[in-house]
Amino acid sequence: MTFLVNVYAKCGSMENAQKVFNKLPRRNVVAWTTLMTGYVHNDQSDVAISVFQEMLEFGSFPTNYTLGIALNACSAINSVELGKQIHGYSIKYHIDHDTSVGNSLCSLYSKCANLDSAIKAFLKIGEKNVVSWTAVICACGDNSKALKGLRFFTEMLADNVEPNEFTLTSVLSMCCTMLSLSFGVQVHCLSIKLGYEPNLRIRNSIMYLYLRCGRFGEALRLFNGMEDMSLVTMNSIIAGYGEMMELAKDDLSAYCNGTEALNVFSKLNNSGFKPDIYSFSSILTVCSKMFALEQGEQVHAQTLKTGHLSDMIVGTALVNMYNKCGSIERASKAFREMSARTLISWTSMIAAFAQNGQTQQALQLFEDMRLMGVRPNQVTFVGVLSACAHAGMVNEALGYFETMQKDFKIKPVMDHYSCLIDMFVRLGLLNEAFVVIKKMDFPPNEYIWSLLLAGCKRDGNTELGFYVAEKLLELKPKNTETCLLLLNMYKSADRWEDVSKVQELMKEKRLKKLMDWSWISIHDRVYSFKPDERQAYGAEMYDYLDQLLDKAKSLVGYQSLESFELLEVEEEEGKTLPSNVQHSEKLAVAFGLLNMPNAAPIRIIKNISMCRGCHNFMKAISSLNAREIIIRDSKRLHKFVNGQCSCGDYGGLL
Repeated sequence: MTFLVNVYAKCGSMENAQKVFNKLPRRNVVAWTTLMTGYVHNDQSDVAISVFQEMLEFGSFPTNYTLGIALNACSAINSVELGKQIHGYSIKYHIDHDTSVGNSLCSLYSKCANLDSAIKAFLKIGEKNVVSWTAVICACGDNSKALKGLRFFTEMLADNVEPNEFTLTSVLSMCCTMLSLSFGVQVHCLSIKLGYEPNLRIRNSIMYLYLRCGRFGEALRLFNGMEDMSLVTMNSIIAGYGEMMELAKDDLSAYCNGTEALNVFSKLNNSGFKPDIYSFSSILTVCSKMFALEQGEQVHAQTLKTGHLSDMIVGTALVNMYNKCGSIERASKAFREMSARTLISWTSMIAAFAQNGQTQQALQLFEDMRLMGVRPNQVTFVGVLSACAHAGMVNEALGYFETMQKDFKIKPVMDHYSCLIDMFVRLGLLNEAFVVIKKMDFPPNEYIWSLLLAGCKRDGNTELGFYVAEKLLELKPKNTETCLLLLNMYKSADRWEDVSKVQELMKEKRLKKLMDWSWISIHDRVYSFKPDERQAYGAEMYDYLDQLLDKAKSLVGYQSLESFELLEVEEEEGKTLPSNVQHSEKLAVAFGLLNMPNAAPIRIIKNISMCRGCHNFMKAISSLNAREIIIRDSKRLHKFVNGQCSCGDYGGLL
């Protein structure tokens, strides 16, 4: 009869198992334990606890295995108080040193975030088996003590206990947390030695470790060598390609990595797997980095079809994707359609409005967020201050800056000060910007000094400009564009000794030549442009560009302000660029106007920041052709509509 209870329990029919148990003429501890085990394994741990209490009232004495099952039930329902009572019971009857009881106690205390008690329970175990060691290692990992977990793993090996697949995956997970590649490689070797190399869980864990540590070649070799894959495998490699985009040597390489991620996602859809929230959020992030609106829209449609759009993670990723692709209207619509919103969702939408120059919408959304009882964090206030900076709202910005500190006890960080300095520089209030810098609790970084230097250059404030330039030189800037800004400042004042200093600095830092490169995607094909490749796309495009330049000059008074420093830095040995060379984004926009439908927005990616002349040209063309032009450069997104740019005419500082 007890075997029959076990059969029904293992088949998931607890109602029949309970009926058989109720008809037992005699009930021993094995029968009680079998019924409890069935309820625990069928996710009815609260009923298992009731059966345990009934057993005690009936007068049966639990065995060590019974107590282990009861403790597992406590873990499942997060009942640490009841677990402590059972722990006390085990101490009373001197069985707390038992392996199964100790293992269950270790898991219970770990799940209830009491790592010290979990370790004490482990240390009391008389005969520790692989489950015991795995329990304490997992406990350390689950409670953010990865280093301690790895130490327990080395002790386990020294104790001649062979790890199983659960031990190895837990250890590899902790290596990922600590970005400990050397330890992870040793675990990889051990898994091969123990014959676990074909194990999919372990291969996934190893691949994810290599991805997290930037060893993309090894990760891709593992991925390409897998005969069997899981959804976790696919999600990991998609996320890995996203990481590779961040670390790519140039933007075109990043775009190629993004294309590979899209190919893996397509393979996922065709292989019978159903994408989950992690699949969708990862691929939407890739689309946002690629500026790939069409592919993002297809993923959006798929989330609607599969019902994943209601998830907050997917919804937030969708908002970010539309924002990064320059479609603030769709980003706002996606945000409004979210069934529930987190702080990250609110913050993302506020930042999106700020980046697109929609200050009132950003500030109104911030007030709506506060009315909903959501407490803003540091990043939220960066979005709010950025919105104020866009519109030159000095009083409002200073008010929010004070509110952040007094009402929300948030200490200002570099990004908050950057927003204030950006605002004052935009307004030409350079002295006020300098006062903010002097009030900072930490030394300004390269970005802040560069902002102020650009403002000094624009307004002709040479005294402050040269002071700022000296401060920048002390930091030994690593950004090529910053060095060019310094070069231009010194050249315009004929300070050739300082020019030499900057050039020496660039050699010392091994700063590469600033190559001007833009590209546009049309019908899933990428077209790239460089200033000196005049023959690549034929005479028609260049004739059309000349016409556009003439129209811009005659109708809207556009004046070319091409940056001479860029051309100078791009010169190669034995090769000088022609004086009438056009920057790459102009070539890309001319190509787009010739080859895309009349109503279609033109989306261009540029690897460096736009110069002021190109910025003015795009404003002119968007007005003349009634065309929406969206360019994402190395600094920000520019959306040109009817002669205006979403950056708030930040082009004056370029």
